[in-house]
Amino acid sequence: MKPFTECRIFNYFSLSLNREPAVPEADFFSSYTEYEQCLYDLAIGSVPILERLRHLLHSEVELISLKKLFIKTEQHHVPIAEFYLDKCLLLVEAEIKLVNFSVQYPRTIETPSSFLSSLHWKGTLVNLMELISSLDYSELVTDASGKRLSFAGIVSAFEKLFNVSISKPYDLRADLARRKKNLSVLLPKLKENYEKNIVNCGIESK
Repeated sequence: MKPFTECRIFNYFSLSLNREPAVPEADFFSSYTEYEQCLYDLAIGSVPILERLRHLLHSEVELISLKKLFIKTEQHHVPIAEFYLDKCLLLVEAEIKLVNFSVQYPRTIETPSSFLSSLHWKGTLVNLMELISSLDYSELVTDASGKRLSFAGIVSAFEKLFNVSISKPYDLRADLARRKKNLSVLLPKLKENYEKNIVNCGIESK
């Protein structure tokens, strides 16, 4: 799996340290949600405990190093960046404690069955992003508690479902908005195929 330092939020921390143009709070929020989802995926995945712990400890080292840099450059105060840096550090520390707890008390941890999908996506990733974005905007997808699933969570689910890797989902979604001719390519085709074939199921239009 890719290092956590490749998550967007680490790039935003670097931009804040280098006094680049301010990163919007909405971007920090969405990238934090993405980082949170990465940690969750690691926790429920089939990665061996030692490998999982290695990723978490490396992430902790990077976050602590960034925090020290922010302290050294306190004359250039970026409250929103420091706020999310603290949240990321607390989050990864909590995950490390959970891993250590599972090692110390293995019987208290239920190991979920790994989800292995036999499905594969034959289309382009940008077209798949149309479907993912539409579901995200619809607010119809929730978790087990009924809470709306984040964009990063939906992306993660589709990666598992179709055995694909979407390394930069937010950039890919932004590419959709930059389309010059048609904002949507896949969705009209799905609508056309649905309307063309649904009558074969014996459902007549009213």
